[in-house]
Amino acid sequence: MKAIVVSDIAPAGDFSRVYIEEQALPAPGAGQVRVRMLYAPINPSDFNFIHGTYHDGFERLIWNYGHDTLTMDPQRTQPLAAVPYTIGGEGVGVVEAAGGGFLAKRLLGKRVSIAVGPPAGTWREYAIADAIRAVVLPASVSDEQAAMFFVNPVSVYVMLKHVLKVKPGTRLLITAAGSAIGKAVTRLSTVFGYQCICVVRGSSNSDALRGLGAHAVIETNTQNLQAEVHRVTAGRGVDYALDCVGGTLAGDALRCMALNGHFLSYGTLAGRPTELHQRDIMHPLVRVEGFFVPNWLLQQNKLTLIRTLRAVKKLVARGYFDVDVDRVFDFSRVHDALAAADARDRTGKIMLRFS
Repeated sequence: MKAIVVSDIAPAGDFSRVYIEEQALPAPGAGQVRVRMLYAPINPSDFNFIHGTYHDGFERLIWNYGHDTLTMDPQRTQPLAAVPYTIGGEGVGVVEAAGGGFLAKRLLGKRVSIAVGPPAGTWREYAIADAIRAVVLPASVSDEQAAMFFVNPVSVYVMLKHVLKVKPGTRLLITAAGSAIGKAVTRLSTVFGYQCICVVRGSSNSDALRGLGAHAVIETNTQNLQAEVHRVTAGRGVDYALDCVGGTLAGDALRCMALNGHFLSYGTLAGRPTELHQRDIMHPLVRVEGFFVPNWLLQQNKLTLIRTLRAVKKLVARGYFDVDVDRVFDFSRVHDALAAADARDRTGKIMLRFS
């Protein structure tokens, strides 16, 4: 079988270390399934593995200080993948083989959405996945949408319901609101009953966000963020903020927080450290927190994981996480697909097709 491999870390915009190689067909172990892949999306997290962003981040953590091998957890039980590896955190395919265990065997022949990740991710013709992280979705959900079940939908649901614990009647601000996560958070405001204030750079996504239920859309290219939040909240500010940008925008968003607000950072699109003034945290008693879905999942018991996946599955089936697909590339054209996914003017998801 063929797999897309990253041979070494490369600087931003350089995909020369990504190539296709022939590998042996993998065999599933106990509680695992082998999936013939159909589609996999290209997510920002995939670029983090290509360019070493995750490596740099985990290298900074105290439990990795002085260690050559980096781990995702302080107990050092979850090694961070090291090159060479196959990336791809999620995808959809058909289960063709199962290891031991009732759950794995009952998935034989079924179309499943899977979560895997490096070193043996989903960008391959056949992937191995834990059966507990293989979700059967109804036929009404297309292959393309099913391929995107885990990374964004699970992250959004967990951030809203488990981490922020957003309450009805509150106000939530989200940066980079034109992203897939931003649009999902906006849609879900109509389900969970919060007011969603969407922050974008320009106007390309503004009308779409209003149509999805945004309480307000603020375009930072032409509008002052704090002034607009003051206006649309009658000076009360926002109870929650979701930020995936960092840099100066995160600092601006922090100054929009209400008393006892909760600020959650889950991305680094700006590529620069977040600029936070200490008194912007101290005086309004703001809780500033970080979120990384793989590490959240590692800390959950099976019951919490199953309940979370069931809740997300219901929302996916109702279309709350639907994402526009810009283009689909055969995996043999992975370099073209990566260039398309890296383009700033892209508005939809780039997908890889395997069969």
